[in-house]
Amino acid sequence: MTILSIRDLKVEYATQDGAVEAVDGVSLDVAEGQHLGLIGESGCGKTTLLKAIVQVLPRNGRVTGGKIMFKGMDLMQLPAAEMRQLRWREIATIPQASMDSLNPVQRVGGQLIKLLRVRGGYDKRAARRRAVDLFDMVGLDTERLMHYPHEFSGGMKQRAVIAMALALEPSLLIADEPVTALDVIVQHQILEVLRELEQELNLTVMLITHDISVVAQVCDSVAVMYAGRIVEQAAAEPFFASPAHPYSLGLQQAFPNLARPRDVLVSIEGYPPDLREPPAGCRFAERCPFVQEACKEHDPRLEIVGDNRLAACLRSNEMDALRARAEDPTLWQHVEVAQLVGQPRPDFTDDGRGEPTARPSDVSHLAMAGQSPADPHKSETTPADGVDAPPLLEMRDVSKRFKIGGGLAGLLRGDKEQTVYAVNNISFTLRRGESLGLAGESGCGKSTTGKLLVKLLDASDGEITFAGADLSSVDDKDLLAFRSRVQLMFQNPFEALNPRFTLYRSLTEPLIIHGWKDENERTRRVVETLDRVNLRPAEVFLDKYPHQLSGGQLQRVVLARALVLHPDFLVADEPVSMLDVSVRAGILNTTRRLARELGLATVYISHDLSLLQYTCDRIAIMYLGEIVEIGPSNEVINNPQHPYTQALIAAVPVPDPTVENPPLRIREGVPRPTEQFIGCPFAQRCPEVMEACLSVRPPVIADERAHQAQCHLYGEHRDSPKLERDAAAPR
Repeated sequence: MTILSIRDLKVEYATQDGAVEAVDGVSLDVAEGQHLGLIGESGCGKTTLLKAIVQVLPRNGRVTGGKIMFKGMDLMQLPAAEMRQLRWREIATIPQASMDSLNPVQRVGGQLIKLLRVRGGYDKRAARRRAVDLFDMVGLDTERLMHYPHEFSGGMKQRAVIAMALALEPSLLIADEPVTALDVIVQHQILEVLRELEQELNLTVMLITHDISVVAQVCDSVAVMYAGRIVEQAAAEPFFASPAHPYSLGLQQAFPNLARPRDVLVSIEGYPPDLREPPAGCRFAERCPFVQEACKEHDPRLEIVGDNRLAACLRSNEMDALRARAEDPTLWQHVEVAQLVGQPRPDFTDDGRGEPTARPSDVSHLAMAGQSPADPHKSETTPADGVDAPPLLEMRDVSKRFKIGGGLAGLLRGDKEQTVYAVNNISFTLRRGESLGLAGESGCGKSTTGKLLVKLLDASDGEITFAGADLSSVDDKDLLAFRSRVQLMFQNPFEALNPRFTLYRSLTEPLIIHGWKDENERTRRVVETLDRVNLRPAEVFLDKYPHQLSGGQLQRVVLARALVLHPDFLVADEPVSMLDVSVRAGILNTTRRLARELGLATVYISHDLSLLQYTCDRIAIMYLGEIVEIGPSNEVINNPQHPYTQALIAAVPVPDPTVENPPLRIREGVPRPTEQFIGCPFAQRCPEVMEACLSVRPPVIADERAHQAQCHLYGEHRDSPKLERDAAAPR
């Protein structure tokens, strides 16, 4: 039975630049018990569709046409009071950034009980019992009911929000990016909760995400949105086996696959069309590698192209041949410069403008060809000279401790001062042109290590040397020169740039700080760097403000700012965690290429092992501030020796519904890093823990391939999750 039926839905946003039709003629049916995954890039209309269904569009948004039928009721005709009653009771949502949805000054259980009493009509005692049952259902300790949100981890907050969404037993659950920004272990646990609840409660679920691997693991059907329209809809297995639309094909090939890694990821160049003036033909034509003249003239409609499959493509009957051609990544790099320069999607809700800043009025004469001006402080970087070259960077037994609590406030509360052991005796070397990935759960010390490497923090113990110099001895005089050679690429591109600065001002600021006095030379270097990160023609972007760019463009600008001084070493902290899959592939390809061209030594910080496998020469696995395994990327992924590494690999979802993730065998929850362990720090969660693990520090053992692990069972892990998935995968 169909529970939700959408017909020819149109949603429009009023902006100062004109009306934007963010959802344009969408028709969609969701059956009872169905688990539908809605995928597509940011700005394609997914969240707008959700908001239209539950009638919570912003003030400048309105439905201009179509119907939304839910259980026979036309939601567009319901009075506001009846629609308000329908929410939570019949249609519940898990909003995007749901970890920020809890009131920080109210206890989590109190918020849940209030929902049950106000919306569900429960009395106080019944609401308390129901809250306990809900916490138990989503795997939360019921003693946590009276805790505040700041006392919950990210995964616990997400579970609490899921409990609130399910409180009144809704018929339809709409989850908008429910696992974005969670590390892979917590993400796996949340997806397991959703899977169990779907089966136990017979839930109907709409999962909105840009992560196609999540859809492959939890959904039985898929709908793909692009530029406000559904371009393909199919059951999950045939969709992932043989997509029927070029856009779907590009999304799949842009996603790193731990089970079947690609040498090169596809980057869908260009941007979606401006929906203030949509094109007359196919909306994907300007980015499609298979475009024909007819595609630009005729607007394809969603039509049946196979058994229970719909696609909107004029060449859908040729897709078998086109899929074979699409295996070549260079096929996707045909997009013309005119499309790359096209105006990005306008911001639907932000009318802000930055303050203008002075810059040369005409930079078109500064050609990007030829050499950049000489750097006042250092010579151009050169590629690695090989494994015999001396290390550019070396960490030797480095530790970092923080003091928390204590003081007058702690004395009044009765709290004692505690020590946080953030990083514990880690050692590694990095040569010019080499890349190292730091992987692990949130709180394992990855970001602290990155800050130590760029001297934003000083080590408590141990030694860090850069180009032969001990960083602890770098004084204020030498620090400026050090900063010109070492850069940090921040995690959130939306917060990394001053919103009141033009891109030109943001990018020239490091040059001015480091003594570039000639304005023409500064402009030339900025233009050259923007060109290097594939923002072309660079002159078009100089006068833009951050709010005028897409997320992918912003991340490229953040990368350009890190590279504008031509550093020797770059720390990239979760550089693509907030980006769409196709945009992410472009950033990863760009950073890999630039590392080769510039001889750039790079440390990538991420919880995504599939990303690190693609970008890094070596991978180091961190747990509670220690490196428990390190080695060549393929060795660590294909032959993991530490139980924690195996758990991380098992938790990474694969974009293939026929490949099932193995169950996680480790216990939940990372211990607080406020105590030092006599034995193995992972012993509390290890499924293979022995008596020796509790009392004896495991030795660090290395093999002939420079693959080392700190585990009593090194060499005895014969059946890794990765090998199991390869064996289960169809050939």
